[in-house]
Amino acid sequence: VGVTYLARTPRDAAAHADWLVHARAHGLDSRMLTRAQTRALIPSAADWCGALHTASDCGAEPWVAVPMIARTVAQAGVTIREGCAVRALDIAAGRVAGVVTEAGRIRCDAVVLAGGAWSSLFLRAHGVALPQLAVLSSVAATGALDAPFDGAAVDDAFAVRRRADGGVTLAPGASHGMHLGPDALRHARAFATVLRASWRSTRLRPAAPRGFPDAWTTPRRWDADRPGPFERMRTLDPAPDARALMAATIAFGRAFPALGRPPLRATWAGMIDTMPDVVPVLDRVAALPGLTLGTG
Repeated sequence: VGVTYLARTPRDAAAHADWLVHARAHGLDSRMLTRAQTRALIPSAADWCGALHTASDCGAEPWVAVPMIARTVAQAGVTIREGCAVRALDIAAGRVAGVVTEAGRIRCDAVVLAGGAWSSLFLRAHGVALPQLAVLSSVAATGALDAPFDGAAVDDAFAVRRRADGGVTLAPGASHGMHLGPDALRHARAFATVLRASWRSTRLRPAAPRGFPDAWTTPRRWDADRPGPFERMRTLDPAPDARALMAATIAFGRAFPALGRPPLRATWAGMIDTMPDVVPVLDRVAALPGLTLGTG
């Protein structure tokens, strides 16, 4: 169905075009659209001057896709254990020998850390510094409406994608919230460039909710034989930013005046793990042989 990055200004279009060199290097079908091509793809009164469009990008409903993946790997012999926190890595002779969980030790010679916003905290406890921060992103679901197109699109004001239930998922395009905490200060220099570029769309908050990865009271060291921070806060479920979502619905209504501001059926938020260059990390951790990191 495709994913489209819309450009309001020639400067936005140039920034999108810069990504084409990376897309081509990986064999993607990304291409720049002209103003006329953008209007043909997404009929709208919004005066977008162009867009970066990747026709082969697709979407999936998480509550459908995740159970399907789980069933597939289970059929292949993988054991899935839910509701069981990993407290620490089990290290022997300088390399990973397993993990310590709240239910006991699991021995293995390869571990994948895909801890999302928790990754930096987990690694720091093992002596590995990862310049990662978590930002608050809010999302809403509308009721059924005649979506202007079937794919997903984003500009600086809102992001939208068609839902299987007939509505759309709507979110702020560029705005997000960031809590100030020990990691935010520790990694300020690493994130200086991206913060300078996005300071207008970043809402700084003085402190993260209690128990969150970068909260001031969250411990940076803990005993692997006792409950740690991952058991005290099992699910990051922050309150959505109502003001940001209101701005997104207003922007959507202006872009699609025939639809207007859609009524919101549900709202939620999450903590999105991000890196200084806004590019995910998928690599082996040299300091801890046997550990692979996937985050960002």
